Amino acid sequence: MNSIKTIAFSLTAVLALAACGSKPSDEQAQKAITAEFERVLGSQVWVKEYRDFSLSGCKKSETADGVICDVGGSVVLDMGSVVQARPFVQPVRFSKASGEWTAHKL
Repeated sequence: MNSIKTIAFSLTAVLALAACGSKPSDEQAQKAITAEFERVLGSQVWVKEYRDFSLSGCKKSETADGVICDVGGSVVLDMGSVVQARPFVQPVRFSKASGEWTAHKL
């Protein structure tokens, strides 16, 4: 009986640790980054799409909650009817609150 409790406890601990190190999906990351653009720039700039979007090298942040991922690709922005594709290659910290991912510029 003791070994069953030990296995159950170990499995719970492993699952809890795995959840801490989770990262957003590409879709969740794009949604979080878009929300951050809108928060910072308001109605001046609209995110139209992402091209060749990728998340890589995700690791637990040592200074704040969440994970830091290298984001690659480009973002297509509509700036007052002028559409521009801009490279988006930088690390971003993602944290999760109330079930939603949030992007934070480093």
